[in-house]
Amino acid sequence: MDLASFKELSAKVNSSLILQTTLGVAVLSHLYRSWRNRIDVPTYGGILSFSRLLSTVRLAMEGGDIWRTSYAKYPMILVPSPERWAVVVRGKYIDELSRAPDDVLSFTEATHDSLRLRYSLGTTTAEEHEYHIHVVRQNLTKRLPALFPEVYDEVIHAFGEDLQFDGAEWKEVEFLSWIIPVVAKASNRVFVGLPLCRDKEWLSLVIDGAVSCIKTAAIINLFPEFMHPIVGPLISKVQSRKRKAAELARYLIDDRLKLAPEDRPDDYISWLLSAAPPEEQNAEDITQRIISTNFAAIHTSSLNMTHTIYWLLSRPEYLDPLREEIESVTSQMGWTKAAISSMPKLESFMKESMRLSPLAPHTMNRKVVKPFTFSNGVSVPVGATVGIHLYATQVDEDYYPEPLQFKGFRFVEEENGDHKEAENVASLKSRNSMYAISRSYLGFSYGRHAWQVAAIRSCRKKKTDDCFSPGRFFASMELKTMFAYLIANYDMKWPDSVSNGKDGYRPADIWMGAGLIPDPKGRILIRERSQ
Repeated sequence: MDLASFKELSAKVNSSLILQTTLGVAVLSHLYRSWRNRIDVPTYGGILSFSRLLSTVRLAMEGGDIWRTSYAKYPMILVPSPERWAVVVRGKYIDELSRAPDDVLSFTEATHDSLRLRYSLGTTTAEEHEYHIHVVRQNLTKRLPALFPEVYDEVIHAFGEDLQFDGAEWKEVEFLSWIIPVVAKASNRVFVGLPLCRDKEWLSLVIDGAVSCIKTAAIINLFPEFMHPIVGPLISKVQSRKRKAAELARYLIDDRLKLAPEDRPDDYISWLLSAAPPEEQNAEDITQRIISTNFAAIHTSSLNMTHTIYWLLSRPEYLDPLREEIESVTSQMGWTKAAISSMPKLESFMKESMRLSPLAPHTMNRKVVKPFTFSNGVSVPVGATVGIHLYATQVDEDYYPEPLQFKGFRFVEEENGDHKEAENVASLKSRNSMYAISRSYLGFSYGRHAWQVAAIRSCRKKKTDDCFSPGRFFASMELKTMFAYLIANYDMKWPDSVSNGKDGYRPADIWMGAGLIPDPKGRILIRERSQ
């Protein structure tokens, strides 16, 4: 072997040794960090627990069974999610999570990690200025009765425009894909009003924002965190979406800015402008707030409505009593916010759907930003995530008799049970509304950040109940309106090709990452009722 060949071979060997050494150091470093940050609780995954990704896939395949088993066996368990491992605990620790200050257990940091908001929805000064929470609480929620006619009108228009029946024909639709634009139109009737709420470009923009947010976050979370600044900008649509939204809504914002605050229309955009700091009183920043609010309104409401319709079609015996209640109430009260709030059977049915088919297996997720120790002595290191069992809590037989059985009027029966005293009736009815939260019903989470979907970027600094988001009141009004209108005006059933004539058929829910979603390809038959 000549000298040149020897040098070439030596270079190759040295390069190989350097690569192997680097990989070895990286692996040992990972193992050391894992050992140093280990949490003294059982870990899901078995032989696959070395890989968060593989464990996440396995967890999704096992579905509800593993969540119920883990809940029954362990007070705490370490489970994988796309972004990191999480300690999920039973409800006995709910107050410890709820009362922990945000500079110890951070809701905002956990949300940022889960949704990768910088790349999925975009970062703005929303982290510093939280005026949109005030707008939702002080303006939107308090005006729900006055806003109801607009939401109801848009629901009628959306269903009629999308379906366009010819006589008594049945139409087959992919329900989730069909209901998303209906939710978007009804929500944006409040957010931006006519005619923009029916503009195809605007609807495409806000729907894409809601859907792509989850997809973008899921892709980014497949990569290690140090690669997020590289991967995120490559797949993010935030800037182009922000520019296009500002173009479409600019005339609405500029027209209001030309008016004195007291002369502006009493609507959502005016409320945002009145509450915004001077530097945010422009089309770009205001539309960015609207896009973020749309994510919450469209994503969660569409999934919950789909779950509910799937349960109704799988339990058709509930259709007639629900229809009778709706027709009786609306014949006396008309289609009003008060009427929608006076339908206990409808409310119970929707709440039961959310009990058995919540949108996630765990809730109250917090990122540990300062060392935290539970009352049982288990310490959770900085950087870990903690949360409370959601699905397993809501199928706990200590809370609900026959918990795995769907009982559409479960909560109506409770109201008409042993609580006879007049002073207890109102509070019991309030507890059983679909937006009421409790230790056994966590569909809208629990505590200070309960269902803070309208303000998912905020509360970094808040330490009080000011962070409590009332967005769920608008969402529940919208959901009940759509559900009641569908039942009152349409017949629905499964196509024979889907159900094969099987009684009780319902498409299986899909466990995916940290979510529980209805089958997005589920198809139904629908037609106008003969009046």
